[in-house]
Amino acid sequence: MDYKGDIFYIEQVLNGRINAFSYLIDKHKDNVYNLAFRICGSHEEAEEVAQDSFMKAYRSLSSFRKKSSFGTWLYRIVYNTAVSCLRLKKKGILSLEEFPADIIDFLGENQAEEEAEKEYRNSLINFALQKITAEERGLISLYYFNELNCEEISSITGISKSNVKVKLFRARQRLSRVIEVAEKKKLIYHE
Repeated sequence: MDYKGDIFYIEQVLNGRINAFSYLIDKHKDNVYNLAFRICGSHEEAEEVAQDSFMKAYRSLSSFRKKSSFGTWLYRIVYNTAVSCLRLKKKGILSLEEFPADIIDFLGENQAEEEAEKEYRNSLINFALQKITAEERGLISLYYFNELNCEEISSITGISKSNVKVKLFRARQRLSRVIEVAEKKKLIYHE
């Protein structure tokens, strides 16, 4: 699909060609879903948040002031929608017993040990992300997975740039502790 740029399609939508919004959805749907999933931790909730976010973006498109990119504006909507969704649902915290104990759980028939180790690590990181707050998950996701800088994250979240740095530091520390505990638990299972 040939994209002319977000602004072109936004202007098309604002001029009554509502089908042009589908180009914006196609372009941003993967990033929107991934951010929602990393914050929510559930495919069903991520799909709901992504859909709600696109609806909110569509209804609010006339308020988009072009001070940032459309992607940044949309990330803010996704971030706020996902965090609000989790606050309303108050999900239970996963226990370490729910995490697979070993890399062996990830070994498939035709899978190399390196691939299994990579899947194990990714799964462990996703598990650890669910052990920190929704806000922290959002910040980690925006910084590491969406590769945004602190200034862009500040613009999306409404948190000052210096506070973004502090919160990212603390979130990394919490993630590290969760992973460390899970790794120790893995060793206990093998003894």
